[in-house]
This record gives sequence, C-alpha cells and structure tokens, in this order.
Amino acid sequence: MLRKLRFRLTLSNALIMVTLLALFVISTYFFMRYEIFGQSEQLMDNIASKVVSRSYNEVFQYDNYKYFFIETDSSGKIVKTSSIPAKEKDHLPRLVQKAVKSKADKGSLIIDDRTFTFIKVHLQREPGGFVLVFANVAREIELLGFLLGALFLAGIVLMALALYGSLFLADRALVPIKKSWQRQRDFVADASHELRTPLAVIQTNLELVMGNPEETVKEQEIWLENIRIELQHIVKLVEDLLFLARVDSEQQILEMRRFQLDRAIYDAAKPIIPVADAQGVKFIIDLSAQVEFYGDENRIKQLVVILLDNALKHTPAGGQVELQLKSNGSTAEIIVSDTGRGIEHEHIDKIFERFYQVDNARSNKATGTGLGLSIADWIVKEHHGSIKVKSDPGQGTTFWVMLKNKV
Repeated sequence: MLRKLRFRLTLSNALIMVTLLALFVISTYFFMRYEIFGQSEQLMDNIASKVVSRSYNEVFQYDNYKYFFIETDSSGKIVKTSSIPAKEKDHLPRLVQKAVKSKADKGSLIIDDRTFTFIKVHLQREPGGFVLVFANVAREIELLGFLLGALFLAGIVLMALALYGSLFLADRALVPIKKSWQRQRDFVADASHELRTPLAVIQTNLELVMGNPEETVKEQEIWLENIRIELQHIVKLVEDLLFLARVDSEQQILEMRRFQLDRAIYDAAKPIIPVADAQGVKFIIDLSAQVEFYGDENRIKQLVVILLDNALKHTPAGGQVELQLKSNGSTAEIIVSDTGRGIEHEHIDKIFERFYQVDNARSNKATGTGLGLSIADWIVKEHHGSIKVKSDPGQGTTFWVMLKNKV
C-alpha cells in the first residue's frame, strides 16, 4: 500500500511541477516574442506616420538597413523608397506585391526563407497608393529560436530535477505516514499481547474451576480471585485503549473551568493513602500552596493518580513516595518522587511511549498496561504544560509537571 501511495504522490507532485514548468517556459517565450516584435512594430508605426506626413528627414534616422519603407501610387508603382540593402532589392518586387495584395494591414511575409514584417498604410493624398514599411526580422527569429532551444534544454533539466524532487518530497511525505502506520501496527500488536496474558490466565483458572464441579465457590476462591484480578486488568486496559482512541481521533475534549488545584490533587491522592499503607510505603503529601487553576479538573486528578500509581508500583516496602504542589507566579508545579529502584538513562526518553515498560529497570512486582504515562503526557500537553523526569538507578525517580495558569 505504501509503495502505491509513494508512486501516486510522486506522480502528482511531478505533474504539478511539470505543469508549472511548462507554463513558465511558454509564458517566457511568448512574453519575449511580444516584447521583441512589439518594439519593432511600434517603431514601424512611427516610420509609417513620418512617411505619410512627408517628414522624410526624420525617417532617415532609422536608416540602419533593418527597416526600410516604400511609397507606391495607385497603380502600384514605386514612387519613393528609403535606403534598401542590396541583398533585399532582389526581393523587393515580390515583397511589395504580396504586401499590397494582403488583406491585412500588418503581418509577416516569407521570401526565400527570409522573414519580413510589414505595415501597410493607405495614402489619403494618393487614392489607391500605399506606404509600406518593412523590417527584416531574421535576427529576432534567430534570437527567439535560441531562446526556445535554451528554454527546452533548461526544461529537460528542470523536469529531471522535478522528478527527483517529487521522489524526495514523496519520501518525506511518507515519513509520518510510515510512522503512523507502524505505530498503529505496534499498537494493535502490543494491545493483543497485553490482552493475551490475562485471557490465558482466565482460561486456565476457568478450566480448573470447571474441572472440579463438586467443589464449592469457597473452595475454589483462589481460582475465582485470579479471574477477578485479570478481568480488572482487562477492564483497565480497554478503558485506556478507548481513551487513547478518542485522543487519536480528537474526540477527547477537555472540560475547562476554574477550580482549586490543591483540593483536586488531595481528592485524587486520598484513596492512595491506604494502598501505600498496605504496601508498607511511606506516603508524604505536601499541598501547602493554594492554587486556583483553569483546566479540566477530572483530567488533572487522572494525571495525579497515574503518577502516584506509577510511583507506588515501583517502590518497595520501606520506601517513600512524596507528592508536592508548588506555585511559582503563573506556573503551578506538581512533583511526584519515589525512592524506588529508578530508571536506567537509556529508557527515560521512551517511558512516555505507549505500551513501553522498563521491566528490567523497575521492580518486578510492577504490573500495568504501559499506557498510563502516555495518557499523563497527553493531559499535560493539552493543558499547555510540560512534564520532565529525573531518575538514577538505585536512587528513585522524580516527575515534574509544570502547568501554566491562565488568568
């Protein structure tokens, strides 16, 4: 599919560039032709008007063997001429004959492969007589031929460059598409992998329960509890997947309003207190700063829960997790730190990717979907904030969330 898309993008880009190039070449040629012949025609009109008014002295200033005029009587006999180059005298009778017989008052004539332009003016003082002004445009024709050849050669080169540029642009345009395609494939593969394990556990435990139909529910509580835990894991995974699907389709709209940020953070952290006690982890909450914030209160609570849940999962018994809120002018700062095993430096830049889990760097008791920090990153960015992490193996991890507070 990507190969066909690359071909179509290349073809469309090439057609656009070639069309623009052809328009440029054609317009350049005809513009130069108009300029060259337009100036010549204007000069011939000037000569003709001088001849008609019998200002011959003024006409002779154009006597450069390129322009020459002929005045005829009603019978077509030549009665006056300007200086005519010797090589043009042999063509003179045919030139006059063709020009007089021409129905147009101006145009071009070809005599023995020589091109002339002419202007024909009727003489009022001599009914039936004409003033004919000729110009040898061989030089102009040669110049236009050279220009056309140069434009043609330049067009071929530019077309080749346009094709190469189209290939380059198509490849550049495909980069985000390839990434999105690969990301989608990885997303499906990772989601399938995450679902496969709990489904296998559920299937195994169900087979154990169904294999002992004579036992009571109490006697099989251990298998049923395993099923319950895995179902909770699946429900959480599906909820996160649906959330991210709405994010990708831009359907996840924030409900912005003003609220007390410190109170919202405490409400989100309060249910975590008994969980920390049960795990033997000291949980410190420092919300001395009182901040009124403009944002989505529910998403900010979700952000805090994700960071605290992440910290608790990776902090062993006897460790410590601390939650702080600081205010620095128009910036609110949420800090979540733990004394867990930390994260190796090569993993820090990847922890916000979907389904990314650092199994070998964090505690083995950690279980999750690998989507929490990706959701947290989205929430922060949607509030026009930033999130940073600092961690060293054996020294714990700290997350800083900086949120700009709108007035």
